Amino acid sequence: MPTTKKKTNRYFNGVETARLIVTVESSLVAQVDDLIGVRKYGHITHPCRRNRAEFVRQAIAEKLARDSNQ
Repeated sequence: MPTTKKKTNRYFNGVETARLIVTVESSLVAQVDDLIGVRKYGHITHPCRRNRAEFVRQAIAEKLARDSNQ
């Protein structure tokens, strides 16, 4: 049965979105969590601010930008 979930998200200014599910090693997730402050309280300086999905989105965008310039 197809999903009826909306394909746009207010965070993306009406641009169509799609879900991307990834599986990675637990140690890699722990490194990401430490970097973006998932386990910390108080002021977080990383732009992703405890948001794994945003971290992955930014990492993909940066990697695509780097690889397209080669």
